[in-house]
Parts: sequence; structure tokens; C-alpha cells
Amino acid sequence: MNGPLGGNRRVRIFLGWPWYSGPADETYTSYFEFIHYLGRLQERSLWLNKYGDEAAVELDCPLDPDGLEGDAELLASDGIFDFGCVNIGGSSLVGKSREVLVDAALRWDADYLFTWDDDMVFPWETLLRLLRHQKPVVNALGFASKEPHFPCLWRLSEQFTNPDEPQVISDVVYDPPMDKLITDEDVGGPIAFGAGITLYNMSIFKKMPKPWFFSTGTGEDWFFCLRCHQHGIRRYVDTGVKVRHLMKKPQWVDTVSILSLLKRILVCLTSLRLSRMLKESVRLRL
Repeated sequence: MNGPLGGNRRVRIFLGWPWYSGPADETYTSYFEFIHYLGRLQERSLWLNKYGDEAAVELDCPLDPDGLEGDAELLASDGIFDFGCVNIGGSSLVGKSREVLVDAALRWDADYLFTWDDDMVFPWETLLRLLRHQKPVVNALGFASKEPHFPCLWRLSEQFTNPDEPQVISDVVYDPPMDKLITDEDVGGPIAFGAGITLYNMSIFKKMPKPWFFSTGTGEDWFFCLRCHQHGIRRYVDTGVKVRHLMKKPQWVDTVSILSLLKRILVCLTSLRLSRMLKESVRLRL
């Protein structure tokens, strides 16, 4: 697997956002702060590559003053970062959006694809942390946005063999080992995760034929994990990243009120139509 520890080697990271219409209102600030951090990360990688780690003492401030020690700060050995990006807007099929992101990253000749969903907030150092694991696929553990807020982590216990639309029987892993990197053996079977924040080494998409994600019959992230398992690609989950998932509350629709509103609208439209017809009749008589 290609890795970030490359000295003066350029590490091409493609940022992919499978969002319908941009980040959620509650995550806008976090989104722009992270993009600003990535710009500084790229600038810092060029600086350190030219002058070495000892030059870091001359920098006025750390990349992320609130970050975990050693995770947010860059080393010369991490390489020189190049970032590309694309936002897939207007598609309600998240599986299709993820496929388009992978195609775009392949065309850009990326080493990695880093994706996060519009309702996720995470520490800035998450990208470097996931990169340094040096794994083919690594996910930052999130929790369900609706009650009960269980870990978005599953153990695949059975599968049916339709390659285009697998049906999966799974068990939620309610008590995963925390603050460590886990894989199949740690959960007692093939591991699957919610793809909210995930780093993909692009070599896996050259090894594994399409479709990579599929939204029908099972979640597109489960489909991806199952496809990886079928092709011998290991998946990993970092349970130590402090991820926040925007909570979704049920929105109740009062049918009686809606029907009453529609009736009033219909009456208004009918009255407007009759008024126009009356004016037209008077005009013709004159």
C-alpha cells in the first residue's frame, strides 16, 4: 500500500463530499475551519520538506493548538501534500455519489480518498491520524444520529450471494474496544461500518471491480464492506477519534392541519380564478 511516510514524495489526497446540498447548517463553521487547516497543512508540508523538522521551532503557532499532541502536527517524513476536491451535489442516491467520487479520484491519480458526510464534525488531526495507520481502508467510529445512539459498527454474520445486491444479516457491536485500531478479529467476524468519515487507499479500487457502493437492498457502506471482504481487503476502524454526529429528531406531520391548509389554498385559487373570469366577462360586454 502507498503511504504518507515518504519524505519528499508527494501525497495526493482527494477530498470527496457525497452531499446533497452542502454541509448542514450546524456544521458550516467546522467545515470551513477544517478546509483552512488543510491549506495550512499543505503549506507546512512544503516548508518542512525544504527545511526539515528542526525548522518547526521557528513557526509561530501549531497547526491545531487544541489538537492531540503528535497527531495534528506535521513531520517532514509525512511527505508533501497535494489536495484535490469535488462536491457531488443534487444526488439523492448516496451510493451513486460515492461511486462518482471514486471515479473522480482515480482520474486525478490520487493516492487516497478522504470522505466525510455533511452532518459529521471531527478533530482536525483526524486526517493525519488515519493516514499514519497505513491501512487500505480506515474509518473513524461514529454513532447513530437517532436514538438509541449505538456505534455505527457491525459484525456481518451471514450473506446471500447475489453479487449485485447482497442481503446482509448483521449484529451491532455495542461494546467495541475503545481508543484503538480494530478489525475483524476484534469484533468476532467481518467488520462493517457507517462510512461517515473514511480514508481509502486508492489501490483498493483498482483491485476491486465495480460496483463499489450500492444503495439498494442494503446500505451502500455495508455493501462496500462486504465487497472488500469478498476481495480480501481488510477494513479498520479507529475507535479513538472524537467524532460528533448531528442528532436527528423526529419531525411529525399533522395530517389534519396539512389538509386544512390545502383546502384553504384551493379556496383562494378558486376565488382568484372566478375573479379573473368576472373581470374578463365585464370587459367583453363593454
